[in-house]
Amino acid sequence: MARVGLLAVFGILLATFFRLQVVEHASHVERATNNQVRTIPLPAPRGFVYDRDGEVIAENVPAYSVSLLPASSEELSSSIEKIGSILEFDENEIEALTRQYQVAPGQPILLDDDLDYRTLSKLEEKRSDVPGLLLQPKPRRVYPYGRATAHLTGYVAQITEAELSNLKEQGYAPGDIVGKSGIERMYETELQGLKGAEYREVDVRGRWIGPWVEKPFDPPKRGEDLTLTVDLDLQRRAAQLFPKDKRGSVVALDPNNGEVLLLYSHPTFDPNVFSGRLTTEAWNRLANAESRPLLNRAVQARYAPGSVFKLATAAMAMSLGVVRVDEYEDVPCRGGYQFGRRWFGCHAVHGWATLQDAIITSCDTYFYQLGLALGLEEITRIGSGWGFSGLTGVDLPSEAESLYPTSADWYDEQYGSGGWGSGVILNLSIGQGEIAWTPLKQAQFVSAIVNGGHLWTPRIRDTNRAPRSAGTLPLSSDQFDILRASLTGVVNDWRGTAFHRAHTVPLRYTIGGKSGTVEHNGGTDHGWFVAAGPMERPQIVVAVIVEEGRSGSAQSPIAIDLVQTYLDGRNGLVPDDAGPPPPIALSESVSSSE
Repeated sequence: MARVGLLAVFGILLATFFRLQVVEHASHVERATNNQVRTIPLPAPRGFVYDRDGEVIAENVPAYSVSLLPASSEELSSSIEKIGSILEFDENEIEALTRQYQVAPGQPILLDDDLDYRTLSKLEEKRSDVPGLLLQPKPRRVYPYGRATAHLTGYVAQITEAELSNLKEQGYAPGDIVGKSGIERMYETELQGLKGAEYREVDVRGRWIGPWVEKPFDPPKRGEDLTLTVDLDLQRRAAQLFPKDKRGSVVALDPNNGEVLLLYSHPTFDPNVFSGRLTTEAWNRLANAESRPLLNRAVQARYAPGSVFKLATAAMAMSLGVVRVDEYEDVPCRGGYQFGRRWFGCHAVHGWATLQDAIITSCDTYFYQLGLALGLEEITRIGSGWGFSGLTGVDLPSEAESLYPTSADWYDEQYGSGGWGSGVILNLSIGQGEIAWTPLKQAQFVSAIVNGGHLWTPRIRDTNRAPRSAGTLPLSSDQFDILRASLTGVVNDWRGTAFHRAHTVPLRYTIGGKSGTVEHNGGTDHGWFVAAGPMERPQIVVAVIVEEGRSGSAQSPIAIDLVQTYLDGRNGLVPDDAGPPPPIALSESVSSSE
């Protein structure tokens, strides 16, 4: 009996030894290694971003970062106490570092990724007193043209807890740098690259002994470079020309394929400040600023298209055959139009006008009548079918949907049955009322007018793929010719709304355009101008919106300058270094729907 018991004990011991030394061998080796070795992630350099001509828009420069890899929360608190004064942490930052440790206790905690030499030297002196202190070379993201390209490139910063919860499965960890907006966010996966790792052996107290001899290093893999369709010279020129005390944006497209040549929003910001350590106070100043500099007005702000929309009203009327281009409307323009008991004003007295005359002079009276001839059902039906609402599909995050009423029933839903009158047709026909477009949507529509009807999906990343169509405008070639001739007249006909301002600088090309002035909640009017050139074969469309710019025609020098800058560059011309167009005196501005 004793022998049986003894054999049983030996059997249990043998089974236990077998389990520990064979079955669980790999697990125990891994646990021992984890106690002996610390894995230090090595960030991958992000891919560079280039403009269409190979000019650098975003790159990396060498910098130093400081991180902590504490063995416990107590060690973290002790370490922060020892170096906190050097890095000047506030209470909010310390609380955020503590949360970061709790989320991923085995990962390094990034404290600052842009150390100056003085701070680096002070931290070096503390290295022996602070277990887990990591001072590493690290690539820092840099935007050479900062404010001029900020809303295009976006910026990078440390990953947040919310972002980490969505990206953890893709290998992201606390302290990682990720794209927050713009191209950086849109193409984060390509730009990010693959992290490497450094393996260090430690003693029982967590102090560094040296590199782990079995595997000291895994190199990171650099992210993919991106080439954009954007023209950097044009982008910088837009930043130079835009009124510094105004808000708004500028967008330029190649009308033949939808490539984005320029995307600028103002007020802007310096994206470089996010690449280093950004204090809570500095972030709050940017995020809560009344001017909203982080808002990308080119794709996130919506405005009534104003009189630029008269091109759409004209196109809809021609598509249905309700207007003959050589005929006058029933009522001449005497400074407005009487509709029922209400007088709808026009910005001037135009008399009798044809369709082309009405576009050139931007006659509201003519388009009021044209809208009534179309009727609300057709205006809403055709506009919806032509993609006047929704997204353009540009490859940028957080694009706002443009708005457009889908039917007469839409008005009943918004205002209640009988809560609106047929006067909404008059407002809609001149681009006011219940319609709001992003500047990119405006540029996309006018591009279709000048290219023969193709609504190309805008794109910013340069690829070899064919342009993607978002629809077509069903007009004949003769009808498109009429619209293009009208655009040319706006700039070159003495009656055109932009004639005088457009010719404050010499025109080197045949340029067309359309102005629009938009009422703004009883305040100063917003000003639109969309220009295209050369009109013989358009290569660029520029849309400018200046909030509280008083009139659309006042913005024509900006748009025309940008058209000519781009065409000069494509033609290899180097014009004299001209400054911004001369300012328009307030006495020249008009409050109208031109």
